[in-house]
Amino acid sequence: MKNKWFPIILIYLYGLVGTSALGMMGPITKDISRTFGVTASSVGMAIAGQLLPLAFAGLLMGWLIDRMGARPLLIIGLFAMGASSLANSWLETFDALRITLLIEGVALVALLTSGQGLLMMFTSGKQQVKALTLWSTVMPVGYSIGLLLVSPYAGGDKWREAFLCHAIIAGCLCFVFFGIPGLRVVSKGNSLTEVLRNKSVVRFGFSLSLSALAGVGSSAIGAIYLNQVHGMEMGLAAQSMAVASLCGVLGSIIIGGLLAKAWNAALLATLILASAILGGFIFYWPSGVLPFAVAGAMLLQLCVGGFIAFVFSMLPRVLSEPGQSGAAAGLVGQITGIGAALSAPLYFTTLQMGQWYYFVVITVLAWAASYLLLPMRSRSVSATASFE
Repeated sequence: MKNKWFPIILIYLYGLVGTSALGMMGPITKDISRTFGVTASSVGMAIAGQLLPLAFAGLLMGWLIDRMGARPLLIIGLFAMGASSLANSWLETFDALRITLLIEGVALVALLTSGQGLLMMFTSGKQQVKALTLWSTVMPVGYSIGLLLVSPYAGGDKWREAFLCHAIIAGCLCFVFFGIPGLRVVSKGNSLTEVLRNKSVVRFGFSLSLSALAGVGSSAIGAIYLNQVHGMEMGLAAQSMAVASLCGVLGSIIIGGLLAKAWNAALLATLILASAILGGFIFYWPSGVLPFAVAGAMLLQLCVGGFIAFVFSMLPRVLSEPGQSGAAAGLVGQITGIGAALSAPLYFTTLQMGQWYYFVVITVLAWAASYLLLPMRSRSVSATASFE
């Protein structure tokens, strides 16, 4: 395929449909609570159900990629995501919402695992770095799209209409699946077993998991925090967090570009760590002025995006063959999902406690551990470096 950028962009759009579903939930938490007469913590647990498949379905998706190929799984994930959003647009019970959010979570894992696996399989060299750098933005961009999609309906009774819009978008993309390559790379051995034995892949997964805990958690409660602590109108707060999430794209582009130019990876990781802690403190400090709080949220999400690009760009280099791409993407995604699944209940519970410094403690511990887990053999690791 001479021009691979069309399928790369198309795969990226499929991924955005999945991640945008996550961004839709935070701003309408109170609306859902009011509609169904449940507590905010109950809604937080339902959102955790949406994230829960990230913690256990990644390896299954990697195995399915080995058996049936990545493209069928990608299309199935898109269809399931659209069908779940369509159901959310008319459901009348909270239990039904729990079920559809769980299905959305499984569909999201299918989209993320198959999408990243495909990109790792049919690209190489500089194009692979660029494609995976683009893919590393799928979470912040999708999250911000979800926030923007739901912001006109936040604070009212028409929150279901946002899901209808989401379902329509997914339905339209189902008709252009022919642009997705049907490539299937077979591993020489048992790719799942080989990846599980690869300590570098496992450490990348746990490192990314801890950063996801802090990043997804702050995004989930960000709009509500700005509303409660700084008195910002909910719709505007949701839009502000959408802009903050978009800063993750800038972070991904910056880190991906610097890695491609063989910058010192240890230095980049240290800068990400320090900036994330600083951003978290500025954002959660209740005595700060509103513009600084929003700036802190932007800096925090910029670090989240940069760290995702860091891990995604390095991951193919610790694999012994391209056939392990699906299993590696699934394993890293599954481990990362543990942190993402824990983020919503942890952050919503912390929000109810009303102690801002708890958020700072979580931020510092999560990012410090994330840095320490990186499988760097030396302190001068570049994009072509070796790992433990």
